[in-house]
Amino acid sequence: MKRVFFALLTTLSVLALVQNPCYAEGAYLTTYGHPIDAGELELMLMNDFTSPSGHKREEGQENYLSHMVELEYAPTSQLALEWMTEWFEETGGDEAKFTGFRYEARYRLFEKDVPLNPVVYVEYEDLDPETRYKMEVSGWIKPPYEEEETEEPSRERIVETRIILSQDFLERWNTAFNWINESNTDDGVTAFGYTMGVSYALTAGSEEGERHHHDSGGHGAWIRPASVALELLGGVGDSKSLKIDPENQEHYLQPSIMVHVGERAMLSLGFAIGLTRSSDDLVRLNVGFEF
Repeated sequence: MKRVFFALLTTLSVLALVQNPCYAEGAYLTTYGHPIDAGELELMLMNDFTSPSGHKREEGQENYLSHMVELEYAPTSQLALEWMTEWFEETGGDEAKFTGFRYEARYRLFEKDVPLNPVVYVEYEDLDPETRYKMEVSGWIKPPYEEEETEEPSRERIVETRIILSQDFLERWNTAFNWINESNTDDGVTAFGYTMGVSYALTAGSEEGERHHHDSGGHGAWIRPASVALELLGGVGDSKSLKIDPENQEHYLQPSIMVHVGERAMLSLGFAIGLTRSSDDLVRLNVGFEF
């Protein structure tokens, strides 16, 4: 699995050097905003190094790397479709496992900007119960009720929905909020979570970059977009017990930065800092490029 990871990373880096300029939507790692660019095709490799919480170490988890490959296409300015696959490997042992697939669709309700720019999100997950990549956070680590003794299924099939609200303001700022529902198709229990963030564009966008390029006779460097973000995310229980109980839930503060490398590639670096005893600590590195 490590060889696959480094091969993919090398391929992305090489392809990124031969493409034309592109501009990302911001530095969010978990929170979704409202922009959808019609015709955009994006490939992203997402990688986490995780130091598990005390609860998870008691269950035998060690430090591990988890990865996700994501392919996104936007046929219109209101609809984006994604396919994702993921796997993990423990850094101190021989365990490595491919854990499954996700299929996602996001639909922006209004083509033009309106207050809070609502977006509807639906995702189907077909995953191994041991999946490790932290795409979102929801539910409980230790629920405040007794769980029924049942045989653990070989697969988890989950329908995730989100309500996405996102607003640009003061030219370079954005704030976004996502409410997350993850419904298990086997037992019908829905886990709830949230993610919210604020981002700031450090450099100008594509129109200013093009203007700078043409004003310099085509010989000047492009103004590369870069942005920083701060997110807060966590679980708030499930349909059996909906409440905030940080001792038994995951909650994270997540600062990040996104910069461009080459002409079409983007690089994001972030940290998910666990705020509770049940939370892990993560270093997050994403590499992506657009066609």
